[in-house]
Amino acid sequence: MEHKHIYPDVIMYSSIINGYVKKGMLDEAIDLVRKMKQQNILPNVHIYATLIDGYFKAGEQELALELYNEMKFAGLEDNNFVLDAFVKTMKETRMTNEVQELVEDMMSRSVSLDLVNYTSLMDSFFKLGKESTALNLAQEMTDRNIGFDVVAYNVLINGLSRVGKYEVESIYNGMKEMGFAPDKATHNIMINAYCRQDNSQRAFILWNEMINQGFIPNSNTSKSLIKGLCKAGEVEKAMDVLNKMLVYGSSLTSIIHRVLLDVSSKSRRADAILQMHEKLVRFGLKLDRAVYSNLITVLCRLGMTKKATAVLKEMIGAGFLADISTFNALIRGYCISSHLSKAFDTYFQMLSERVSPNIDTYNFLLEGLSGGGLMKQAGKLLNEMEERGCVPEASTYNILLSGHGKIGNKREYMKLYIEMISKGFVPELAPIMCSSVILQRWER
Repeated sequence: MEHKHIYPDVIMYSSIINGYVKKGMLDEAIDLVRKMKQQNILPNVHIYATLIDGYFKAGEQELALELYNEMKFAGLEDNNFVLDAFVKTMKETRMTNEVQELVEDMMSRSVSLDLVNYTSLMDSFFKLGKESTALNLAQEMTDRNIGFDVVAYNVLINGLSRVGKYEVESIYNGMKEMGFAPDKATHNIMINAYCRQDNSQRAFILWNEMINQGFIPNSNTSKSLIKGLCKAGEVEKAMDVLNKMLVYGSSLTSIIHRVLLDVSSKSRRADAILQMHEKLVRFGLKLDRAVYSNLITVLCRLGMTKKATAVLKEMIGAGFLADISTFNALIRGYCISSHLSKAFDTYFQMLSERVSPNIDTYNFLLEGLSGGGLMKQAGKLLNEMEERGCVPEASTYNILLSGHGKIGNKREYMKLYIEMISKGFVPELAPIMCSSVILQRWER
């Protein structure tokens, strides 16, 4: 490394260490630091910041903190580079309280923050749910005459939108009045913000404006807009967004599939649901277990178990085994359509295929039994449920209370009610109201 009449100094070492860290060669970087010390060349704060950032990115939090402590012991003061390394880690990985405390300590010791530091810190604290700290930073920027740029506005709008307590459109308009042109990220953020506010019409207008300005919406924004439009009953507009989304290279996902099946199911017609499914397959939707499960779930939710069973056979024929969500959908469908024997056949099939039932499985079955007044069988199933290690929840007790109330079984009703209260569960109003009428009759 050393050449005739050329001796490495801290700047040269810093450059080489930076190269090692960028390539992920952290061991080589540390070896070079040891060599520096042997030559009585002390690492500066920039070298420590580079190493700390590198170890954080590699997931080596303890080593990064050790380097920070070593830097402090050497008498070096924090600077923006060190702070930025900690802030990026806090933001991207939501690290421990120790990292957050160190960041807040650096801020309290008046590390001179610049626009990049403030923006990154705001973003981090919003993501950590510390909205007041993020807003204090925004105010501090204003007090120090540090002007916002588009990125800072994006962070502020996105953070406030996610909190859901603030009207972000005024900030968006204020940004434009200040002469800042919204970029691609701004449009994506605002479209998502409008969707959170159930203002899918404004989101759709902005989505089209975004495209006209040459920006391509990201897939998550398009998914949010499709979901918002479907919720508002604007299926044609949702399909328009979907078509353009596919043109721009985004892929159809099981999430979009489920959203569009849900809106199709409002017609309560199996053919409408199946037609939407087939249309999405033609558009390039890849058939996998999640997609089949979506279709089975939506059909079963309406009690269309024959159609759902046919889809299940197709699913198995395509090489996909039923999972817990598929079995639960079928059980629920059979209970809705009053086919309890088929629901229990499906339950036993689950067990034979070693798919463990969960709380939803038992709640669906108990609801079916309770609805038919079969409370002895419900009691046996409750015991079996507990034997299999599935702990009853408040919803389970409410189902049983309703069932016992409907058939006038006062003793079991009161026993379950007391047991429910003793476990800290709060009875729902509906089952209690339904059963209170019967209880009054008992008292007479």
